[in-house]
Amino acid sequence: MKALIPHKDTLYFLVEIQKKILSQLDKKAEEKKDGKIFIYPQLPLYAFSENEISQKINSCTIELPVNKNEFAFFPVRIEYENSSVNLKIVFAKISDKSSMPDLDLTSEIKNAFPKKERIFRIADVSYENNTWKIFNDKWQKIKS
Repeated sequence: MKALIPHKDTLYFLVEIQKKILSQLDKKAEEKKDGKIFIYPQLPLYAFSENEISQKINSCTIELPVNKNEFAFFPVRIEYENSSVNLKIVFAKISDKSSMPDLDLTSEIKNAFPKKERIFRIADVSYENNTWKIFNDKWQKIKS
């Protein structure tokens, strides 16, 4: 499996957004009548792909967080010269198979996106012994 791994500064930024959204979602879950819904953070905050991620990337943009089915994620748009790819950085999952509650994003979060990324890594990754292993990672820098 391949992964796009954001720069550490971007990872810190995404973790802060993740915390704010999870706090808000926890409050919504408590308001539900049965109170048995749990929302779990997902780590690492990488954009995974089963397909090859080319190293000739023209732009990489992290979009406003969204939810779909039981997940909440940051959409990632990678643009090449003649095509584009959409990936996801999944940051939350609901415990049962119900839909994730709607995200009521604050203006602070809305104003922080879209976030153009200039520096990131592309790597082969695998999940072994309860940990993610990174192989063949290469730093990418997009020139403005």
